[in-house]
Amino acid sequence: FSPLRNARIEGGLDAEIARLLRALQLDPALMPRAAGTLSVGQQQRVAAARALIGRPAVLLADEPTSALDPEAATAFVQLMSAQCRAAGTTALVVSHDDRLQPLFDQVLSLGDLNRAGGAHV
Repeated sequence: FSPLRNARIEGGLDAEIARLLRALQLDPALMPRAAGTLSVGQQQRVAAARALIGRPAVLLADEPTSALDPEAATAFVQLMSAQCRAAGTTALVVSHDDRLQPLFDQVLSLGDLNRAGGAHV
């Protein structure tokens, strides 16, 4: 982690990891397990916890719910959003799942940006 993120870890790294895992509805006892032994949903939540360590200014998430069913995807985005709000982190999430749009403060469509003369994809 960057020195800035390291300095924002309160109570030590293990305590921060355990707090984030609990916040994302995972048992901290999973910490020593290899990622390959976790379900895909657990892996995605662990990745979010790892990304939130040290309260980064920005979180980039590319299809973070791709392997989750709709209910789990909604719950995951709500949990991730709550953690980002608590940490003061801005999240930039890329997703093809339009059902998630109501869960975000702002939604941009690449098609709309292209029609408005924005970036060319």
